[in-house]
Amino acid sequence: ALYRFYPVLSEMKLTDFKVRVLDEKEGTAAKVRVLIQSQDSESSWNTIGVSENIIEASWQALLDSVEYKLMRERKKGRII
Repeated sequence: ALYRFYPVLSEMKLTDFKVRVLDEKEGTAAKVRVLIQSQDSESSWNTIGVSENIIEASWQALLDSVEYKLMRERKKGRII
């Protein structure tokens, strides 16, 4: 859905996805850290999400990755 407004996003891809439980002693209440590595034709970058909910942590990391790509492209003048 975002490609229509930001076609530059089609240049990026997810290259790695890692999940780590931060405090295993907490059981199901333990926080998880999600590390996402993304790249485009020019560079790669890592983003992190942390939460007790793996879906929320994944969403945080993914959203930060997309926002980072858009900020870089805005700085280059490729998007407004």
